[in-house]
Amino acid sequence: MDIVWQLRQQSERADAQESRLARFILANLNANVHVTMESLATQAGVSPDVLRRFATSAGCQDLDDFLHQVRKAGQQQDVEFIDVIRQRQSSLSQQEKRVAEAILSDTAFAASATIEQLAGRAEVSAATITRFARSLGCEDIRDLRMRLARAPQRQTTHAIAPIEAITQALTQQYGQAEAATWQRAAEMLRKARSVLLIGASGLHTTLVADVHQRLQNAGLASAWIQDDNLLSMTLSRLQPDDLLLILAPDTVNSHVLSAVHHAHIQKTPVIALCAKTLDLANQADIWLPLPEAQHARRYGILFALDRLEAAL
Repeated sequence: MDIVWQLRQQSERADAQESRLARFILANLNANVHVTMESLATQAGVSPDVLRRFATSAGCQDLDDFLHQVRKAGQQQDVEFIDVIRQRQSSLSQQEKRVAEAILSDTAFAASATIEQLAGRAEVSAATITRFARSLGCEDIRDLRMRLARAPQRQTTHAIAPIEAITQALTQQYGQAEAATWQRAAEMLRKARSVLLIGASGLHTTLVADVHQRLQNAGLASAWIQDDNLLSMTLSRLQPDDLLLILAPDTVNSHVLSAVHHAHIQKTPVIALCAKTLDLANQADIWLPLPEAQHARRYGILFALDRLEAAL
């Protein structure tokens, strides 16, 4: 029996006393490990009769069975918390899924981060963090942090989980665009008089340098410009037979958006490698997907480059 699920269902009932009792138990699962019938009824502000009726409606054999299920849930709650997040990923909204991925990729960070820091890492709003926390039965971000901090780290699977997550992300990336789209992008690269490469910076600079080198090794006339002033001058000279290639593993800044605008004015085609959640995906002439999971996007760029090179 999933007593936690039963409690959540009961918490939404119209009966005020039973709803209050369910909410109290959910909010104090860890404190209920050694609870008795009398103390639970007193703390929740209901009568023992309400507690007995509640136990029956929750599907328990009797009150002893109900208390046993509650104690068991309290003992298992923290152990299973990370697993619950992982299991629910597929049913979450796109925004909440990004929160889950940020937490699972760095639980230690999430357990100590402010709501603004976690929102920034997941690239979502603070309101999304709050909704995510409440969907897991947490009252707020503080409760979420506490649960994450108490969750034990499973050393036996720590090294395996990232590999599985990256493999899953790359598989998802592979299916987001048809083979014809990759072929068309490769043809545009091959026919371009010159390829202007812009986008990622900071931690991703070495990755862009690798992409630039591989484009040149493939025989493409490519330029990678990091200076904003020089970039503005180059953009103004773009021609329809040139090509703008954008790598955006993270957020897109104003310089990238301005570059797209200039390319459209000059009738220069734009190919963008980014997650579909970015507006850039809709602004490019050809969008090539990157994984939605931020920690997998570096691998996604290399995977995308392999596909393009194979089609050149």
